[in-house]
Amino acid sequence: MIPRYTHSIPRLFIPFTRAILGMRSSITRDGALLLQGAHPPARAHNVENIPRDTPFVLAVNHYDRPGLGAWWGVALMAIAIAKQRAREPREMRFVMAREWWYPRGLGRWIKQPLTRFFFGQIARAYGILTLPPVVAEYRGHAAPDIRRILAHTRGAIPELIGLAPEGGTGANLALCEPPSGAGLFLLLLTHDTLPILPVGLYEDDALIANFGAPFQLCVPRDLSRDQRDRDAVRRVMIAIGRLLPEKMWGMYRQEIGDSRLEIG
Repeated sequence: MIPRYTHSIPRLFIPFTRAILGMRSSITRDGALLLQGAHPPARAHNVENIPRDTPFVLAVNHYDRPGLGAWWGVALMAIAIAKQRAREPREMRFVMAREWWYPRGLGRWIKQPLTRFFFGQIARAYGILTLPPVVAEYRGHAAPDIRRILAHTRGAIPELIGLAPEGGTGANLALCEPPSGAGLFLLLLTHDTLPILPVGLYEDDALIANFGAPFQLCVPRDLSRDQRDRDAVRRVMIAIGRLLPEKMWGMYRQEIGDSRLEIG
């Protein structure tokens, strides 16, 4: 039977209120409240791969299903990283869409503005970084948001940034192809300096966050822009896929299965 993770309403009332009001909070502290008493207990594997002192960019598969929202995996990763880090920063700053996009009807006029409001409040509360939905309507609108996110990876003490390149969960929870531009965004985030920390989220008898070894995202500079984009995102998705059960390899099945493939 697939486990159904449930929330403790009394325990989460104050964190929920803070999030809805956009009051600054800790994603690690509130994540611990979410996971406290969860059954079956969620687990983090291979946490020794988390860099203790140096910054990184975390890349993870997008994983959610009915009965298990994406926030469970976010909480599990944030807690594991904060426990493993020996110095600041310890808190993750995740990247997510600023709203859900609907093409027409009630979704367009009611649901989309509501998600924009609630996601904005949650972003303010937990220091989450937002981007416009990846649809033609918003093409060209993401540049200011991208510059703002990139600023967090520069400076004397870069922050810890985490994102799911796919932007959505694939069919049957398997890996799917990220949108165009995801690879170039990852290259900008790492800027030949920060390593990628791959994480595979999946379930066996419980929710698992499997941390892989960090690697440098190296893509030849003589490739075209489109080739660099595809090559970068392919390398990252294969690194994530190697941390997942075979049934979740999806469109990267053949490449993940090739043990001779180099990712760094």
